[in-house]
Amino acid sequence: MNTQFIQQAERLRIFNLNDIMKVNLAKLKQDKHFSYTWYADMLNLLKEQNLLRQFQEGQL
Repeated sequence: MNTQFIQQAERLRIFNLNDIMKVNLAKLKQDKHFSYTWYADMLNLLKEQNLLRQFQEGQL
């Protein structure tokens, strides 16, 4: 991932894939550092790692 994605993730207190998998998406979207551009990049990362379906199921 690019430096900007990583820096924004750190501002959101996300430091690794495990943090992403455990995140409360509703709360994350309320954070002032959240953006849908970053979120789309995060979803692409999860897809590349074959974790997207697991993430989606965890958010239900």
